[in-house]
Amino acid sequence: MNKRVSTLVTALLLTTTLGWQQPLSTLTASAKTRTTQTTKHKTTKKAKSTSTHIKLQGASNARDLGGYVNSKGQKIKAHRLIRSNTLSNLSKSDQKKLVKTYHVATDVDLRTVMEQQKSPDVKMKGVKLVKANVFKSFGAFPDFSKKGAADKMMKKSYHDAITTTQGRKAYKSLFHQLLKNPKNKAVLWHCSAGKDRAGMGTVLVLSALNFNKKAIAQDYLKSNTYLKKTNQENLKHQEAGWKASGKTLTPTVVSNFKAQNGVKMAYLNTMYKAINTKYGNMDNFLHKGLGLTNTQLKQLRASYLTAAK
Repeated sequence: MNKRVSTLVTALLLTTTLGWQQPLSTLTASAKTRTTQTTKHKTTKKAKSTSTHIKLQGASNARDLGGYVNSKGQKIKAHRLIRSNTLSNLSKSDQKKLVKTYHVATDVDLRTVMEQQKSPDVKMKGVKLVKANVFKSFGAFPDFSKKGAADKMMKKSYHDAITTTQGRKAYKSLFHQLLKNPKNKAVLWHCSAGKDRAGMGTVLVLSALNFNKKAIAQDYLKSNTYLKKTNQENLKHQEAGWKASGKTLTPTVVSNFKAQNGVKMAYLNTMYKAINTKYGNMDNFLHKGLGLTNTQLKQLRASYLTAAK
């Protein structure tokens, strides 16, 4: 195999691992109260729990978590908590929307130093950039010609993000920014695809805000929807790169590419398992793994949630 071609292919595969790819473009319930003379009908509506997909030209997986309702009936305030994929390709209008409409004041970049240097975030006026890499660098790339290689790689990353000092340090940094964030501003956190490292960060934030696993999973899996077009383009480039290296493109290889580009409950469950094994449960992880006190958790809930109705 030509050494230069091999190197290029390896680089392409590495930059698309773990969500490290860059975007290639971007019943109403009725309650009846009866009296001796009349029957009154009172209609109450259950609060709708949903986030907002932020449509940007340069980032396909940006979302405002405002609107989600937790298990206590409290809703996340709008324009306060934003998750996204890379901010390296934002247009001027994208920047204006994030700063003026969504009030983003802090950008927490969870990518590796290599990614940050290769594709730095666009500098937005008035927005503080915080570098908090979950992983120091990319791990060894597995052989995608082997069945299940991508799943194994992804699960290991979800395990390592929680069990390593580097991973916990990054998420501690995210919570530090959330705690010091002004009441009228938003914190945005992201990785490259916004699905794994940013996804795990969102799991931790929602857990701290009293969301159950079902609600958290629903948000987590939305990345498959918002990244659909981006991942289709990624797959074409991955397949082309594989062929250019002189390797045979088999169904197993394609399956591994797809597993790498998406999110699965198996990945998220690996994270939960790692937490339960080492800390017992999520609450213990928030306290012991991330160092959050009860006072700080109350502060987070007071700052980012509305009162229960």
